[in-house]
Amino acid sequence: MKEELTNRYQFFDDNAKDAARFFFGNPNANVIWNDSWMTIDEGLLQLNSIELEEDFDADFYRPPKGSITEGSRNSTMSVFAAKILKRLGVTQEARSGFDEQASRCEPPLEKSELDTIWGSAVRFYNKTIKASDDYISPDSFNRSSLKPDDFSDIGEAGVLAREYGDVLAYTNATDYLTFNGQYWKEDKQLAIGKVLEFMDFQLADALEQYEKSVIELVNSGIDESVVREGGKALAKVIETPIQQKLHSIYLSSKAYYQFVMKRRDYRYITATHNTAKPMLAIDLSELDKDDMLFNTPNATYNLRNGLRDYHEHDPKDYITKITTISPGDEGLGLWKETLATFFCNDQELIDYVQEIIGMTAIGKVYQEHMIIAYGGGANGKSTFWNTIARVLGSYSGKLSADALTMNNKRNVSPELAELKGKRLVIASEMAEGMRLNTAVVKQITSTDEIQAEKKYKDPFHFVPSHTLVLYTNHLPKVGANDDGTWRRLVVIPFNAKITGRSDIKNFADYLYDNAGPAILSWIIEGAEKAIKANFKTSVPKAVTNSVKSYREANDWLGHFINESCEVGEKLSEKSGELYSKYRAYCLQNLEYTRSTTDFYAALNQAGYERKRTNKGNFIMGLSLKADDDDFLN
Repeated sequence: MKEELTNRYQFFDDNAKDAARFFFGNPNANVIWNDSWMTIDEGLLQLNSIELEEDFDADFYRPPKGSITEGSRNSTMSVFAAKILKRLGVTQEARSGFDEQASRCEPPLEKSELDTIWGSAVRFYNKTIKASDDYISPDSFNRSSLKPDDFSDIGEAGVLAREYGDVLAYTNATDYLTFNGQYWKEDKQLAIGKVLEFMDFQLADALEQYEKSVIELVNSGIDESVVREGGKALAKVIETPIQQKLHSIYLSSKAYYQFVMKRRDYRYITATHNTAKPMLAIDLSELDKDDMLFNTPNATYNLRNGLRDYHEHDPKDYITKITTISPGDEGLGLWKETLATFFCNDQELIDYVQEIIGMTAIGKVYQEHMIIAYGGGANGKSTFWNTIARVLGSYSGKLSADALTMNNKRNVSPELAELKGKRLVIASEMAEGMRLNTAVVKQITSTDEIQAEKKYKDPFHFVPSHTLVLYTNHLPKVGANDDGTWRRLVVIPFNAKITGRSDIKNFADYLYDNAGPAILSWIIEGAEKAIKANFKTSVPKAVTNSVKSYREANDWLGHFINESCEVGEKLSEKSGELYSKYRAYCLQNLEYTRSTTDFYAALNQAGYERKRTNKGNFIMGLSLKADDDDFLN
């Protein structure tokens, strides 16, 4: 009896079950008043044998009528919680029904008190109700007959779609997706597994109906051996109207059973799997459509309100991603110490990075940036970003660094297809001297639709939801000098010089194992900060200076003009001679040589107009410096 009481009521001490401490050992006991005398064993007997055996009352889902008054609120809500858990299990639907019923309480119960009642009911459900021999699971209790309207591929697929529409979905771009209890996963074999599970349930259903029809005929006075033989032998002994009706039910249930057995052949399993596709089809845009939802193993968080707002995993969210760890405080001190080391105690930079990474957790592009994490070796940049990516789990992805360069000639469409739904995409270690393909960068970092195609699948379009990060020891060369390009490039410096830790072999693994929960909490808090700031981050000096230096280093036209030209309003130079000098300059300095079209376009953008005269084409506003040889001559 004490064991059952402990399971049912949370205020009893599990470790103090002797009589004296059991009743008087809890200093925070919550009193539940009962208006009349009722012994504990009678109360439990009443709860188990009467209250919990009632069928689930559909009125719980109608708008509340009447009120639950003070004095009966706790007991009424406790009984209701147990009953709804018995019929629906520990689900969001059950909790929503409980909260709806709680709205009838006058005066209202505090949320903390409702959470306590719910927690006690969940413990009672898990330890007592589910353990009883006659317990029927919510799935079994709520399942209707699995018999199709007609014994065909379409009829069978229709029942599958009806019963498994909340865990199976299909799109042309992904094939089948299966909800695994936490998120939707693209996996054909998982989907086949659900079809097999359905067929097992269907076989049990058909067998149950068949056996029931046999028993009914036997109870009507027909010998069981004759019933099981069936056919003409059974038809001959059918006499009364009741037996005729039971015989009709028997024939129907037997045909159902035979149909189910036939459908278990591989070709019919495949037929059901394929026929159900249009019945389970959803639009690709339904997947990960709420950019503010963020999925973790323990719950789905609404980033608008940070760590305070979360709900249980819901297939209707159509989330296809999940982090590898749940948020928490574990390892917070280690993470703060690591941030201080990596970013040289620059708190302004640390706060900025937190908001930038927080925005990567959001499934929508609010700043069209490519983050370049730059620094020499042994500065923590790869450890930092790889740890962040590992914590984010399937929300993070990778892109080959060469896909961002001018040298890439291969089809990157399959790689781009893998970016759909990702929130952090990392490219790593670009080779020295590589030129950035600014057109590709603009495409990947923009909010415009991207066309992509998975191998052997239909092409599709998607709106980017990711932030692109390149961490590298060598900054790529940027040919474009327009503001549109440089607005997208954000350089985060990693200037620390970190000596090897002899006691820790792999610091990224160590960080994840010992500070993973704190890192994820830090990311979610960063998202909330960015949202509250309306995504207008305050750029620190370290980043501003890094971008400025980077742009100056890549001003190829400015370098050429400074070294080879005089600048003045009244000056001019023949365009052909100027370009020839530019080509020679590039050869001498081992620089990439732009075409005449790009060269003249860059001059025009810089304010040096090209004019056609009767003496030829001239560039206005500058002239070539005299060569040293010319000066000596």
